[in-house]
Amino acid sequence: MQGSVETPRVLILLPARRRWDWHERLGAALAGRHDVVAASVDSPAYPRALRQSLGVRTVAAEAVPEGRFDIVLDLSETDGPRPGPVLRPLYDDSPDTLALIGRLQRGECPLLDIADGDGTVRASSYAAIGGSGRLDGRLDLAFARLEALLLRALDGGGAPLADRPAREPAKFSEARLLKAGARRMAAGLLAPARRGATPKRHWNIALRRDDLAQDVRHFDIAAYTPLPVDPDVFYADPFVVEREGRSYLFAEAFPYGTKKGVIVCADVGEGAAHCTFQTVLEMPWHLSYPFVFEWENHIYMAPEGSTHGGVEIYRASAFPWAWEWERRLLPDWPLVDATFFPHEGRLWLFAGAATPGGSDWDELYAWHATSLAGPWEPHRLNPIKSDCRSARPGGRPLRLGDRLLRPAQRCEREYGEALAWLEIRTLTPDAFEEVEVASWRAQGPGLSGPHGADLGSRLRAVDYRMLLER
Repeated sequence: MQGSVETPRVLILLPARRRWDWHERLGAALAGRHDVVAASVDSPAYPRALRQSLGVRTVAAEAVPEGRFDIVLDLSETDGPRPGPVLRPLYDDSPDTLALIGRLQRGECPLLDIADGDGTVRASSYAAIGGSGRLDGRLDLAFARLEALLLRALDGGGAPLADRPAREPAKFSEARLLKAGARRMAAGLLAPARRGATPKRHWNIALRRDDLAQDVRHFDIAAYTPLPVDPDVFYADPFVVEREGRSYLFAEAFPYGTKKGVIVCADVGEGAAHCTFQTVLEMPWHLSYPFVFEWENHIYMAPEGSTHGGVEIYRASAFPWAWEWERRLLPDWPLVDATFFPHEGRLWLFAGAATPGGSDWDELYAWHATSLAGPWEPHRLNPIKSDCRSARPGGRPLRLGDRLLRPAQRCEREYGEALAWLEIRTLTPDAFEEVEVASWRAQGPGLSGPHGADLGSRLRAVDYRMLLER
């Protein structure tokens, strides 16, 4: 007769006067596999203006339960002895959520750590904060990422951040909070008058032909020729395929009128000035990032359709203008920017994904298989990276001799602000290591990006963002 497996006992210590909805979500997520006990510990209160602005709740404090616990999740933001091994969240090395709030007030991404009772960091994330600019929205993203980190650390997963940002501590500012509220009120009152008056941020693609060996160390957007600007449609996410002496450019086209991306292609003959796109794939849902690749003598496309779930694979029936649905991979995952490449006898799939309530800008997941049909096995360390500076894929991986380089979006200050190039040093089903070797940033008035690049052929393509008068 086999002995029964004892259910782990988990004690969650919560701050009585700093209660958030994510505390209850965490308890519910743990309840299925653990014997969970929660207690509210007396804690410092937030400043009144902050409590009123964010609707923070207060509950009655309780005595810490006695008994043996396999692990204590100490979210109380207080000091004191704990009855068992401890995991505690840190916000830029502080256990005080006011440090997190101060960082978010400044529009800066927080460094989130899960540390044990000895101070050893078990899991980390340099978390994205989104583009809304509102403190409550930024807090929702940070707490969702923190919740995921705690669950990973509790299961023995996660890892410390290899490249930690070095910054001065950030303090909560009541004056900044009041000014932000006044700005929102003023913006609401002035919105009708400003509508149509401010420039819009518009994506476009630029190209260059080059017979020289690729070198990611140097980048100048002025060395690329931009496509003619269409004020009604932006173009982004460029991918190039050379076939029978011709260069074909695939991209996302986003008409502002429909607010839904489609996949387009152009035969780039005489250069960027003569590039005429045709729609080659359109679905009821938004499409972008048309990753086109060759595998076993067929050409496939894996466009992003994260709102639809998984990765839809299409095979070229008459390249490049006709595509047929082939299969759907990982249907339960809302993956973004799926990127395929062979490495050491395996086909790898890298993609961004968001844990519930979190951002899809800052975490990278990996799967591997021996064929496109699968089965697809997850990397043991998934997510293999949690860092808004270099997680989300940004184009086709590049082989330079025996080196494998991966472009990734930098989303620290805003979405698609720049492109990082990472050299993958180790990639096996159980290990992953990469280091940044270059950073590309478009220089010029009103320019940002790129957030996508393809250097895999003589025709090199990048995208960039510009200010366009309405």
